[in-house]
Amino acid sequence: MVESTLSPGRPEPKSYAYSWYTAAVLMVAYTFSFLDRQILNLMVGPIKMDLHLTDTQFALLTGGAFGIFYTVMGLPIGWLADRYPRTRIIACGVALWSLATTCCAFARSFPMLMAARIGVGVGEATLSPSAYSLLSNSFDKARLPRAMSVYSVGIYIGAGLALILGGSVVDLVARSPEMHLPLIGTVRSWHAVFLVIGPPGLLVALWISTLREPARDIDHAAVETGRSFSLARIGRFLATWPAMSVSLFLGSAMLAIMSYMDAWYPELFIRTFHWNAAQTGHVNGLASLTAGPIGMLSAGWLSSRMIARGRSDACLRLALYAAIGLSVFATAMPLMPDATTMAAMLWPIKFLGGFVPVLIPSAIQMIAPGNMRAQLSAVFGLTVGILAVTLGPVLPALIGDYILHDEKALNLSLALAAAIVGPVATLLLSVGLKQFRACLMVMQHEGNGPA
Repeated sequence: MVESTLSPGRPEPKSYAYSWYTAAVLMVAYTFSFLDRQILNLMVGPIKMDLHLTDTQFALLTGGAFGIFYTVMGLPIGWLADRYPRTRIIACGVALWSLATTCCAFARSFPMLMAARIGVGVGEATLSPSAYSLLSNSFDKARLPRAMSVYSVGIYIGAGLALILGGSVVDLVARSPEMHLPLIGTVRSWHAVFLVIGPPGLLVALWISTLREPARDIDHAAVETGRSFSLARIGRFLATWPAMSVSLFLGSAMLAIMSYMDAWYPELFIRTFHWNAAQTGHVNGLASLTAGPIGMLSAGWLSSRMIARGRSDACLRLALYAAIGLSVFATAMPLMPDATTMAAMLWPIKFLGGFVPVLIPSAIQMIAPGNMRAQLSAVFGLTVGILAVTLGPVLPALIGDYILHDEKALNLSLALAAAIVGPVATLLLSVGLKQFRACLMVMQHEGNGPA
């Protein structure tokens, strides 16, 4: 039996204290999500050596194997999240990806590690569609971008911790390739990190299960017709606003591809300047822990201020500005002649990259009818996932393996990839501004979307 949390009308004015608490708990979950997702990126050398992988195979572990299942599973999970308690869905997902991460410690071959990474992808697919829907029912339109920024800070906290922790692990591998663990026996040192970061996620799952489920907004048209939204109706909604849909889905996917290319940044410093894993992990991790969260919080603050002053298209407009800046920095950074300049350019890249996961999901929640929010977020996740999560890490590897035929030319591979993707992202984001404003006016007139 479906549990209904629909309210008979828009909720009465309330204190937002518990809403901010919910956003903070979801941020912790997102931190663990990206910690588990990104930990591979600084263990490229040891994993490739032990499992005899190419760059493309390794990229499939961080992109394809994870990304395809992460994105495809988002659609049915989005359907569930629009009907069933979202906190329970998230709690089950966190438990699943934590167990799958732990299973990576027992992988002794490429197929075994890929299977575990698929489990991580399926588990993490529960988080964002459900979290976006929760937050949109917990905050009004003016506060929503700030709430999204708090939640999304977990991306860079998790990625930063993964890089710093990963660097320390790789140094440990160099000193002691094998470790003996009680009850488990002898394992490679890189296996041990999964035993450290996987099990604590089960405590996060338990914590999330204690959150209250907020009341949902009703799409009155759907209630009157007795129908809920299907993929066909989602398609019709997007087709009504074609330019806006191109911007929100394809434009943001192109922009996200550049952000996901940073999976190769730690290895870039190793191959170009012969840094050790600890050096590159600490520098990349520090940039993620500082510039990324500042970018996210700035995006939430700026968009909220602009919306309060009547600039309804603030989320998409700021994303466009971020695309222009990110195109320049992501193309130039890999070509820098010295390590100091290259490292310094990580900060503007992480800062501008932090705009993407705040602004576009906020924009989608603003234009989505009430009972379509999680599903529309899942469609967004599918589009971004297929293009960004898979192509972001894989595209530079493909350029290096099959066009340049030189793994040492990673800097050129990254620069070429950014030079191609960046202008396309800028163009696609720019075409939908007018329709985005018009759609917001229609949603406000019909009483849908955050207040």
